[in-house]
Amino acid sequence: MKVRFLLTCILILLPCASPAQITVHFNPTVTVSGSRIVLGDIATIQGAGDQHKALARLPVGSSPAPGKSKDFYTVSVINSLQHRRGVTNIDWQGSPNIAVTRTATRISQKQIEAILGQFLQDNRNKLPKADIRLQILRAPDELILPEGNVTWQVTPSRAAILGSSSFSIAFAVNGTPAGNCIVRSRLKALANVAVAAVSLQRGERVKQSSIRLEKRDISKLDAPYTELAGLIGKETLKTINAGTVLEHDFIGLPSIIHKGEMVTIVARRGTMRLTAKGLSRENGHKGEMIRVKNISSNKMVYCRVDRPGMVSVEF
Repeated sequence: MKVRFLLTCILILLPCASPAQITVHFNPTVTVSGSRIVLGDIATIQGAGDQHKALARLPVGSSPAPGKSKDFYTVSVINSLQHRRGVTNIDWQGSPNIAVTRTATRISQKQIEAILGQFLQDNRNKLPKADIRLQILRAPDELILPEGNVTWQVTPSRAAILGSSSFSIAFAVNGTPAGNCIVRSRLKALANVAVAAVSLQRGERVKQSSIRLEKRDISKLDAPYTELAGLIGKETLKTINAGTVLEHDFIGLPSIIHKGEMVTIVARRGTMRLTAKGLSRENGHKGEMIRVKNISSNKMVYCRVDRPGMVSVEF
Protein backbone atom coordinates (compact mmCIF):
# COMPACT_ATOMS: atom_id res chain seq x y z
CA MET A 1 0.00 0.00 0.00
CA LYS A 2 2.91 2.32 0.89
CA VAL A 3 4.65 1.58 -2.44
CA ARG A 4 1.43 2.22 -4.36
CA PHE A 5 0.97 5.55 -2.45
CA LEU A 6 4.53 6.66 -3.28
CA LEU A 7 4.07 5.73 -6.94
CA THR A 8 0.83 7.75 -7.02
CA CYS A 9 2.60 10.74 -5.48
CA ILE A 10 5.43 10.54 -8.00
CA LEU A 11 3.02 10.28 -10.88
CA ILE A 12 1.13 13.35 -9.59
CA LEU A 13 4.27 15.42 -9.03
CA LEU A 14 6.01 14.49 -12.30
CA PRO A 15 5.57 17.13 -14.99
CA CYS A 16 3.52 15.85 -17.83
CA ALA A 17 2.39 17.29 -21.10
CA SER A 18 -1.17 17.12 -22.18
CA PRO A 19 -1.49 14.81 -23.85
CA ALA A 20 1.63 12.69 -22.98
CA GLN A 21 3.78 11.74 -25.95
CA ILE A 22 5.13 8.53 -24.34
CA THR A 23 3.31 5.98 -22.21
CA VAL A 24 5.31 3.47 -20.10
CA HIS A 25 3.15 0.71 -18.65
CA PHE A 26 4.94 -1.54 -16.13
CA ASN A 27 3.99 -5.22 -16.26
CA PRO A 28 3.44 -7.13 -12.98
CA THR A 29 5.38 -10.25 -14.09
CA VAL A 30 8.00 -10.64 -16.80
CA THR A 31 10.47 -13.27 -17.98
CA VAL A 32 13.97 -12.40 -19.22
CA SER A 33 16.86 -14.46 -20.57
CA GLY A 34 19.89 -12.16 -20.39
CA SER A 35 22.02 -11.02 -17.48
CA ARG A 36 20.93 -7.38 -17.77
CA ILE A 37 17.42 -5.92 -17.70
CA VAL A 38 16.35 -2.96 -19.83
CA LEU A 39 13.18 -0.93 -19.56
CA GLY A 40 11.66 -2.64 -22.57
CA ASP A 41 11.90 -5.99 -20.71
CA ILE A 42 9.63 -4.92 -17.87
CA ALA A 43 7.30 -2.38 -19.48
CA THR A 44 5.19 -1.82 -22.58
CA ILE A 45 6.25 1.47 -24.16
CA GLN A 46 4.07 3.36 -26.65
CA GLY A 47 4.51 6.69 -28.33
CA ALA A 48 5.15 8.60 -31.51
CA GLY A 49 8.57 8.93 -33.09
CA ASP A 50 11.70 7.03 -32.07
CA GLN A 51 11.90 8.16 -28.43
CA HIS A 52 10.11 5.06 -27.18
CA LYS A 53 12.72 2.86 -28.90
CA ALA A 54 15.55 4.64 -27.07
CA LEU A 55 13.64 4.34 -23.78
CA ALA A 56 13.22 0.60 -24.26
CA ARG A 57 17.02 0.18 -24.37
CA LEU A 58 17.70 1.95 -21.06
CA PRO A 59 19.24 -0.45 -18.45
CA VAL A 60 17.36 -0.74 -15.16
CA GLY A 61 19.33 -3.46 -13.29
CA SER A 62 20.84 -6.92 -13.18
CA SER A 63 18.81 -10.04 -13.85
CA PRO A 64 18.39 -12.68 -11.15
CA ALA A 65 20.44 -15.86 -11.38
CA PRO A 66 19.28 -18.33 -14.04
CA GLY A 67 16.06 -20.02 -12.92
CA LYS A 68 15.54 -17.49 -10.09
CA SER A 69 13.14 -14.54 -9.56
CA LYS A 70 13.68 -11.00 -8.34
CA ASP A 71 11.31 -8.12 -7.47
CA PHE A 72 11.72 -4.61 -8.89
CA TYR A 73 9.84 -1.61 -7.48
CA THR A 74 8.44 0.75 -10.06
CA VAL A 75 9.26 3.81 -7.90
CA SER A 76 12.93 2.85 -7.78
CA VAL A 77 13.03 2.23 -11.52
CA ILE A 78 11.47 5.63 -12.28
CA ASN A 79 13.85 7.41 -9.89
CA SER A 80 16.87 5.74 -11.48
CA LEU A 81 15.78 6.90 -14.93
CA GLN A 82 14.87 10.53 -14.15
CA HIS A 83 18.39 11.84 -14.78
CA ARG A 84 18.65 10.07 -18.12
CA ARG A 85 18.68 12.18 -21.23
CA GLY A 86 15.42 12.06 -23.13
CA VAL A 87 13.36 10.81 -20.18
CA THR A 88 10.77 13.60 -20.31
CA ASN A 89 7.12 13.98 -21.05
CA ILE A 90 6.37 10.38 -19.98
CA ASP A 91 3.16 8.97 -18.57
CA TRP A 92 4.21 6.27 -16.07
CA GLN A 93 1.56 3.60 -15.57
CA GLY A 94 1.05 0.02 -14.47
CA SER A 95 2.04 -2.22 -11.59
CA PRO A 96 3.86 -0.75 -8.56
CA ASN A 97 6.20 -3.75 -8.49
CA ILE A 98 7.48 -6.20 -11.09
CA ALA A 99 8.39 -9.86 -10.47
CA VAL A 100 11.23 -10.73 -12.88
CA THR A 101 12.03 -14.40 -13.59
CA ARG A 102 15.10 -15.41 -15.57
CA THR A 103 14.92 -18.37 -17.90
CA ALA A 104 17.50 -21.14 -17.62
CA THR A 105 18.82 -24.30 -19.21
CA ARG A 106 18.60 -27.20 -16.79
CA ILE A 107 21.05 -30.09 -17.12
CA SER A 108 19.77 -33.19 -15.32
CA GLN A 109 21.87 -36.01 -13.89
CA LYS A 110 20.61 -38.24 -16.69
CA GLN A 111 21.89 -35.71 -19.25
CA ILE A 112 25.26 -35.62 -17.47
CA GLU A 113 25.47 -39.41 -17.76
CA ALA A 114 24.58 -39.13 -21.46
CA ILE A 115 27.35 -36.55 -21.97
CA LEU A 116 29.92 -38.91 -20.42
CA GLY A 117 28.57 -41.84 -22.43
CA GLN A 118 28.99 -39.87 -25.65
CA PHE A 119 32.51 -38.84 -24.60
CA LEU A 120 33.49 -42.50 -24.16
CA GLN A 121 31.94 -43.37 -27.52
CA ASP A 122 33.79 -40.52 -29.26
CA ASN A 123 37.09 -41.70 -27.72
CA ARG A 124 36.59 -45.42 -28.37
CA ASN A 125 39.92 -45.58 -30.22
CA LYS A 126 41.73 -44.72 -26.95
CA LEU A 127 40.08 -47.56 -25.05
CA PRO A 128 40.76 -51.30 -25.21
CA LYS A 129 38.52 -53.68 -27.12
CA ALA A 130 36.32 -54.49 -24.15
CA ASP A 131 32.87 -54.02 -22.73
CA ILE A 132 33.19 -50.48 -21.33
CA ARG A 133 30.90 -49.75 -18.39
CA LEU A 134 30.61 -46.44 -16.56
CA GLN A 135 29.19 -46.38 -13.03
CA ILE A 136 28.31 -42.95 -11.62
CA LEU A 137 29.17 -42.73 -7.93
CA ARG A 138 28.45 -39.06 -7.32
CA ALA A 139 27.13 -36.34 -9.63
CA PRO A 140 25.01 -33.17 -9.28
CA ASP A 141 21.26 -33.76 -9.33
CA GLU A 142 20.90 -30.78 -11.64
CA LEU A 143 22.93 -27.92 -13.11
CA ILE A 144 21.22 -24.60 -13.86
CA LEU A 145 22.84 -22.61 -16.66
CA PRO A 146 21.89 -19.44 -18.53
CA GLU A 147 19.66 -19.94 -21.54
CA GLY A 148 21.45 -20.25 -24.87
CA ASN A 149 23.54 -22.60 -26.96
CA VAL A 150 25.14 -24.98 -24.45
CA THR A 151 28.45 -26.69 -25.24
CA TRP A 152 30.78 -28.67 -22.99
CA GLN A 153 34.24 -30.17 -22.67
CA VAL A 154 34.95 -33.38 -20.75
CA THR A 155 38.31 -33.97 -19.06
CA PRO A 156 39.03 -37.39 -17.46
CA SER A 157 41.19 -37.60 -14.34
CA ARG A 158 43.64 -39.76 -16.33
CA ALA A 159 44.74 -38.80 -19.83
CA ALA A 160 44.45 -42.44 -20.93
CA ILE A 161 40.76 -42.35 -19.81
CA LEU A 162 40.83 -45.96 -18.59
CA GLY A 163 41.39 -45.98 -14.85
CA SER A 164 39.87 -42.51 -14.37
CA SER A 165 38.04 -42.07 -11.06
CA SER A 166 36.37 -38.80 -12.04
CA PHE A 167 35.44 -36.61 -14.99
CA SER A 168 35.32 -32.81 -15.10
CA ILE A 169 32.70 -31.23 -17.37
CA ALA A 170 33.14 -27.54 -18.25
CA PHE A 171 30.01 -25.92 -19.72
CA ALA A 172 29.78 -22.84 -21.90
CA VAL A 173 26.71 -20.92 -23.09
CA ASN A 174 27.04 -19.09 -26.41
CA GLY A 175 30.80 -19.57 -26.11
CA THR A 176 31.07 -18.04 -22.62
CA PRO A 177 32.09 -20.22 -19.62
CA ALA A 178 28.97 -20.88 -17.57
CA GLY A 179 29.89 -23.49 -14.96
CA ASN A 180 31.46 -26.89 -14.39
CA CYS A 181 30.96 -30.02 -12.35
CA ILE A 182 32.97 -33.01 -11.15
CA VAL A 183 31.49 -36.47 -11.61
CA ARG A 184 32.92 -39.25 -9.43
CA SER A 185 32.74 -42.56 -11.22
CA ARG A 186 34.08 -46.06 -11.69
CA LEU A 187 35.07 -47.01 -15.23
CA LYS A 188 35.26 -50.72 -15.99
CA ALA A 189 36.53 -52.50 -19.09
CA LEU A 190 35.39 -56.12 -19.13
CA ALA A 191 37.26 -58.45 -21.48
CA ASN A 192 38.28 -62.09 -21.77
CA VAL A 193 41.83 -62.45 -20.44
CA ALA A 194 44.18 -65.32 -19.62
CA VAL A 195 44.11 -66.39 -15.97
CA ALA A 196 46.30 -68.88 -14.14
CA ALA A 197 44.18 -71.99 -13.48
CA VAL A 198 46.77 -73.26 -10.97
CA SER A 199 49.70 -71.76 -9.13
CA LEU A 200 52.74 -71.38 -11.40
CA GLN A 201 56.31 -71.31 -10.08
CA ARG A 202 58.97 -69.00 -11.46
CA GLY A 203 60.60 -70.54 -14.52
CA GLU A 204 57.71 -72.97 -15.14
CA ARG A 205 56.58 -73.65 -18.70
CA VAL A 206 53.01 -72.56 -19.43
CA LYS A 207 50.77 -75.43 -20.52
CA GLN A 208 47.25 -75.49 -21.93
CA SER A 209 45.97 -77.07 -18.72
CA SER A 210 47.47 -74.38 -16.48
CA ILE A 211 45.60 -71.40 -17.93
CA ARG A 212 42.05 -70.44 -18.91
CA LEU A 213 40.11 -67.47 -20.28
CA GLU A 214 37.88 -65.45 -17.95
CA LYS A 215 36.01 -62.14 -18.27
CA ARG A 216 37.70 -59.65 -15.96
CA ASP A 217 37.89 -55.90 -15.40
CA ILE A 218 41.13 -54.83 -17.11
CA SER A 219 40.88 -51.11 -16.25
CA LYS A 220 43.80 -51.34 -13.80
CA LEU A 221 45.91 -53.84 -15.73
CA ASP A 222 48.81 -52.79 -17.94
CA ALA A 223 49.07 -55.47 -20.63
CA PRO A 224 47.01 -58.62 -20.03
CA TYR A 225 47.03 -61.58 -22.43
CA THR A 226 43.71 -61.79 -24.28
CA GLU A 227 44.45 -65.11 -26.02
CA LEU A 228 45.81 -68.43 -24.77
CA ALA A 229 47.70 -69.32 -27.93
CA GLY A 230 50.44 -66.75 -27.31
CA LEU A 231 51.19 -68.20 -23.88
CA ILE A 232 51.64 -71.91 -24.49
CA GLY A 233 55.28 -72.96 -24.21
CA LYS A 234 56.45 -69.70 -22.68
CA GLU A 235 57.95 -69.41 -19.22
CA THR A 236 56.88 -67.58 -16.08
CA LEU A 237 59.22 -64.83 -14.89
CA LYS A 238 57.77 -64.85 -11.36
CA THR A 239 55.63 -67.03 -9.13
CA ILE A 240 51.96 -66.58 -10.10
CA ASN A 241 49.07 -67.54 -7.83
CA ALA A 242 46.01 -69.35 -9.17
CA GLY A 243 43.34 -66.89 -10.39
CA THR A 244 45.86 -64.17 -11.29
CA VAL A 245 45.45 -62.44 -14.64
CA LEU A 246 48.54 -63.11 -16.76
CA GLU A 247 50.23 -59.95 -17.99
CA HIS A 248 53.07 -59.65 -20.48
CA ASP A 249 55.52 -58.66 -17.73
CA PHE A 250 54.89 -62.00 -16.01
CA ILE A 251 55.73 -64.20 -19.00
CA GLY A 252 58.83 -64.56 -21.17
CA LEU A 253 60.35 -66.75 -23.81
CA PRO A 254 61.61 -70.14 -22.60
CA SER A 255 65.05 -70.20 -20.99
CA ILE A 256 67.83 -71.23 -23.36
CA ILE A 257 70.04 -72.27 -20.43
CA HIS A 258 68.70 -74.19 -17.46
CA LYS A 259 69.77 -74.63 -13.88
CA GLY A 260 72.30 -77.51 -13.51
CA GLU A 261 73.26 -77.43 -17.21
CA MET A 262 76.91 -77.62 -18.30
CA VAL A 263 77.86 -74.58 -20.38
CA THR A 264 80.87 -73.06 -22.09
CA ILE A 265 82.16 -69.86 -20.51
CA VAL A 266 83.79 -67.48 -22.98
CA ALA A 267 85.99 -64.91 -21.21
CA ARG A 268 86.82 -61.85 -23.33
CA ARG A 269 89.31 -59.05 -22.97
CA GLY A 270 89.87 -57.03 -26.10
CA THR A 271 90.79 -59.51 -28.80
CA MET A 272 91.73 -62.19 -26.28
CA ARG A 273 89.30 -65.07 -25.78
CA LEU A 274 89.53 -67.83 -23.19
CA THR A 275 87.09 -70.66 -22.67
CA ALA A 276 86.22 -72.81 -19.68
CA LYS A 277 83.54 -75.21 -18.58
CA GLY A 278 80.92 -74.07 -16.15
CA LEU A 279 77.80 -75.24 -14.33
CA SER A 280 74.73 -73.01 -14.55
CA ARG A 281 73.17 -72.22 -11.19
CA GLU A 282 69.91 -70.85 -12.61
CA ASN A 283 67.76 -70.62 -15.70
CA GLY A 284 68.66 -67.91 -18.17
CA HIS A 285 67.11 -66.14 -21.16
CA LYS A 286 69.14 -64.61 -23.97
CA GLY A 287 70.86 -61.44 -22.74
CA GLU A 288 70.25 -62.14 -19.04
CA MET A 289 73.00 -62.27 -16.42
CA ILE A 290 73.08 -65.57 -14.50
CA ARG A 291 75.35 -67.23 -11.94
CA VAL A 292 77.70 -69.87 -13.35
CA LYS A 293 80.24 -71.94 -11.41
CA ASN A 294 83.64 -72.21 -13.14
CA ILE A 295 84.53 -75.91 -12.94
CA SER A 296 88.30 -75.26 -13.17
CA SER A 297 88.57 -72.55 -10.52
CA ASN A 298 85.50 -73.59 -8.51
CA LYS A 299 84.53 -69.87 -8.43
CA MET A 300 81.09 -68.36 -9.02
CA VAL A 301 80.93 -65.80 -11.84
CA TYR A 302 78.13 -63.73 -13.34
CA CYS A 303 77.83 -64.40 -17.07
CA ARG A 304 75.64 -63.15 -19.88
CA VAL A 305 73.53 -65.73 -21.71
CA ASP A 306 74.51 -65.67 -25.41
CA ARG A 307 72.93 -68.78 -26.88
CA PRO A 308 72.07 -72.33 -25.85
CA GLY A 309 75.05 -73.84 -23.99
CA MET A 310 77.18 -70.66 -24.12
CA VAL A 311 77.67 -67.74 -21.76
CA SER A 312 80.22 -64.92 -21.75
CA VAL A 313 82.00 -62.64 -19.29
CA GLU A 314 84.37 -59.66 -19.60
CA PHE A 315 87.56 -59.73 -17.53
